[in-house]
Amino acid sequence: MLLSKKINQFKMKKIILILIALISLNSCISLQFPDSVNVEITVPVDTDVEKIEVMIDTLKAQAKDYGLTLEALIHKKDSKDKKKKKNKNK
Repeated sequence: MLLSKKINQFKMKKIILILIALISLNSCISLQFPDSVNVEITVPVDTDVEKIEVMIDTLKAQAKDYGLTLEALIHKKDSKDKKKKKNKNK
């Protein structure tokens, strides 16, 4: 009888130590998300600026659902640059 009590106490101590180890390991886990994410979207040349603005507004609305902020820059090539490149190729 005395032996079975000692075995039970040993099992309980073992279980308690395992639980303490698991709790301490779980509390040490932390996730970090990046401060910013760069996303490049390529659209066809003939796309209207209005369509691009609608796309950006849609992305901003979706970002608000997740508590994110979205910054967008639109760069449009000049038609003069395109003509210069065409003339150089000829």
